[in-house]
Amino acid sequence: MIDAVRAYFHALARRRVYARLPDEDKKEGYCGRLLKAMYGTRDAAQNWEAAYADMLERFGFKRGVSSACVFWHPELDMRLVVHGGDFTVLGSECSLDKFREYVSTCMQVKFKARIGGGGEEATRILNRVIQGTKEGLEYEADQRHAEIVIRDMGLRAESKGVGTPGMQDLALQDMQIPAGCDETKYRAMAARVNYLSQDRPDIQYAVKEVCRRMSQPDEEDWARIKRLARYLKEYPRMVQKFEPQDMPKDLEIWVDTDFAGCRKIRKSTSGGVAMLGNRCLKTWSSTQEVVALSSGEAELH
Repeated sequence: MIDAVRAYFHALARRRVYARLPDEDKKEGYCGRLLKAMYGTRDAAQNWEAAYADMLERFGFKRGVSSACVFWHPELDMRLVVHGGDFTVLGSECSLDKFREYVSTCMQVKFKARIGGGGEEATRILNRVIQGTKEGLEYEADQRHAEIVIRDMGLRAESKGVGTPGMQDLALQDMQIPAGCDETKYRAMAARVNYLSQDRPDIQYAVKEVCRRMSQPDEEDWARIKRLARYLKEYPRMVQKFEPQDMPKDLEIWVDTDFAGCRKIRKSTSGGVAMLGNRCLKTWSSTQEVVALSSGEAELH
């Protein structure tokens, strides 16, 4: 993990941009012309993208086709992902050493951590916790989001948790639902759990149901997000483990659907998981666009 210090200032300004001089350098009739990209200017991010892409391509990286933030080095067999000023690099010890030496000559950087090889170092990448262990790697979502949802729903230390993140619509009628619903608060928490669900496959279906009703949430929706908060109270953390394995020959995709799972509009839900050996790469849960007339039609969609 490599962090570019004041990333935008490493990029050259590619158009004429003038700025007022600070008071200590101010002269009547004079202004300053930017030589480097400056935070707050419209094309600063674009200039930084051009700067790091040029640096990586000079080292031998090839830019990804589907994503401009992904790079691959064919000779050193290295993968690299850029997010803002952070570089996350995957490769052998020798390759990482070569890249570290190169990038240090191009810009001012901080080296946060190197994980793998049986070490037990840990770091945060976009606030996700990555922990190296003797058995491999552990990946954990940002715990802060679960804590905020629990707090905003008014759950206290003595509040009871539940073992499932969601329930069928009819079962929700038996819950004590507060009169009225703060729509702004509902949308804020729905957006937060939606972000959390990227790293928590166990709540994806429940979160999908919560987010479907962000425009006009009713009391039943409020009970739905309350149940999700109680589940997060019971299971505030989820750690995914990635252990060493031989390179699998196939990518396995498992999919399934319910039939007319939504009792209000009779739409079905499609869900799936992509596995590379024993490693989970991706999971999803989404409401189908059409109203299937049979379980076979729901499976087809």
